[in-house]
Amino acid sequence: MNISGYNFEGPYDPYRGFTNTIAAVYTIIDAEPRLLDVGQTEDLNNRFPNHPRQSQWEACKTGNIHLYILRVTGEQMRLGIESTIRTSYHPQCGDR
Repeated sequence: MNISGYNFEGPYDPYRGFTNTIAAVYTIIDAEPRLLDVGQTEDLNNRFPNHPRQSQWEACKTGNIHLYILRVTGEQMRLGIESTIRTSYHPQCGDR
């Protein structure tokens, strides 16, 4: 899925973990599709399947939600991409 010019992998189930360490920018997309949230982490297993904003996604979603990821190793690059997406899409969940 193309988000702000970046090719995100997915969809993945946000209620399942990953088998290996993956540093990434992640997005939560609902069935409309709407971008509900964006974030970044050095290890997706630290965020999924028990993300602290899961209840926000459930409250805002239409239909099922899906996880899309962009693998990025550098923290500063991840933070920049997250900020760009947050500014472009104004997601309903997460930091504003």
